[in-house]
Amino acid sequence: MSSVFRTINRVLPGSTYRDVAIVTITIIAVALSYGAISAVSGFPWWQTLLLAMFALGGAAEFTFVGVIAAGGAPVLAVLAGLLVNSRNFAFGVSVGRFFPQDWRALIAAHWVNDESIAVSRTVTTDRAQWHAFLLMGAAIALMWPSGAMVGQWLGNVIDADMLGLDAAFPIILFCLIRGDLKSKATLSLTVAGMVIAILLTPILPLGLGAVTSLSVFVFVAAGWSIRAAIRKRRGGTAQKTTGDGPAQTDASGGPAQVDGSDVDDFDRQEGSR
Repeated sequence: MSSVFRTINRVLPGSTYRDVAIVTITIIAVALSYGAISAVSGFPWWQTLLLAMFALGGAAEFTFVGVIAAGGAPVLAVLAGLLVNSRNFAFGVSVGRFFPQDWRALIAAHWVNDESIAVSRTVTTDRAQWHAFLLMGAAIALMWPSGAMVGQWLGNVIDADMLGLDAAFPIILFCLIRGDLKSKATLSLTVAGMVIAILLTPILPLGLGAVTSLSVFVFVAAGWSIRAAIRKRRGGTAQKTTGDGPAQTDASGGPAQVDGSDVDDFDRQEGSR
């Protein structure tokens, strides 16, 4: 394990450690909020801990606890949490480029979430992105359950709604991805996703409004498919037009035969020019 961290220290720049430290602080703050809400909602400490360890998604835990606290059935709470965490499928696609293709990917897949992906995008090379992902993922896996436990024990003291600790989470994530917003395409998709989420948040259950913002990629995929089909059709038409030219014939009306001497004479003529 020590060799792993020595390797990470050689690969990552100092700014990555700063980003990981800042995000970790916000994770602890949000974990305190989650633990306090879970305690007020009547969850025992071991349920709060297991949910934090195995879901490891932040929004999914808040959604699960919120549905149960509102009197919803546990099955609906689980389905709502799974739906909120379905955003990780999109994150999983983005890590395929730098993830190792062996058993390590199976273990690290549990650490795929908003923060680890955002921090990994602050570096450029695939190796650096993998190590940044591991560093942020390990910090989340350790500090999220720990913070939830502290929040559980202090649940009767901390007023999570009044402090608004969960608001720190999206703010710090926005700061991490602001560099990606320099791309006009990325900025357009981000704005479209924000509009969808804002419009549907008052209508849908807690946490699902943000998930629906991913629907913008459906329109992007449809646009790419249509453009690829048009290009393929144009390419086929151009190739067919080129291949339909008049064929050369000999005196008998059959296809003309070109021997090697004719080719050599043509090459010599072109070379003399």
